[in-house]
Amino acid sequence: MKAYSSRFCGNPGVCMPHSDSSDILKSCIPLVHAVGKTIGVGEVILYDFQREPPVLIAREGGITSRQPGTPASQLLCDMVDEMEAAGETMRINYESATKSGKPLKSTTVLIHDKKALLGALSLNMDMSAMNMLQHFIDQFSGKERADGHDEMPQNTQEFLNIMIRKGIETIGKPVCYFDKKDNLEVVRFLNENHIFSIKGSTDNLAGELNVSRYTIYNYIEEVKNTL
Repeated sequence: MKAYSSRFCGNPGVCMPHSDSSDILKSCIPLVHAVGKTIGVGEVILYDFQREPPVLIAREGGITSRQPGTPASQLLCDMVDEMEAAGETMRINYESATKSGKPLKSTTVLIHDKKALLGALSLNMDMSAMNMLQHFIDQFSGKERADGHDEMPQNTQEFLNIMIRKGIETIGKPVCYFDKKDNLEVVRFLNENHIFSIKGSTDNLAGELNVSRYTIYNYIEEVKNTL
């Protein structure tokens, strides 16, 4: 849908014609642009939940390529349903990610009038640079971070997931920035720990690295040839 410019809509932020949106949602649009321009490394998105399906009506920032008029994701709709059922008005600093694996820290605030849910305001912060900086600090200081996970697997699948995560974490940057050399290092780590003898390990790793299972087979052969 064509970007719309008015006193509600800034530049380079975008919004859609919102004549059908409530006055309360319209009043939030300047906030979307102000906060989005301030945080810089993220995006702020306003959704109209009075429409069916709920749609994006304003965005500031560029983490994702979602445009005005884009329906809200099923994931967001499900989370909003959960929040409504639990009586929550906001969910702060929860972890999420883009389809390419870029880590995000997100906050979602529900907007109501006296009668019903009107919309949702979502803020997504790109944590890629922060995570790489933290990894550098940890490496430089010689400290290992406690990630809060229980590393005692209860079954083979849990063990597999833990080991794949450990292999990915050794690279020190988000998967969306991995190149072939990084992928090979993850495969080398898992091969050294005999992980590929576990059923489903190849498919699981392929999904985490966003490559095909045949690419993983090639990586395994390449790693074995260097032993």
